[in-house]
Amino acid sequence: MYNQGPREMFNVDLSCAKCGTHISQLPFQPSGDRPVFCQDCNRAHRDERNGGARPQKRMFDVDVNCAGCNTHITQLPFEPKAGTDIFCRECYLKNKE
Repeated sequence: MYNQGPREMFNVDLSCAKCGTHISQLPFQPSGDRPVFCQDCNRAHRDERNGGARPQKRMFDVDVNCAGCNTHITQLPFEPKAGTDIFCRECYLKNKE
């Protein structure tokens, strides 16, 4: 994920569903139908679910040049489709704005 500046925080008045710790801010608006965990319990839950390791993002080996600046690209975090322009990270971010 690309860094897009400070994340919007939502003021809440909740308790962690696991340990009961008071939660005053969250980086998302809770929906009310799912439990909310404090940062420590959320991290422990994620680690437990993933066997203690963060899943590795699959990378695809390619041999293409950026359609914007002609920089050589050797790996992408997605499988490119034939006939579509491929951009390096810098050109992708410029085009996104």
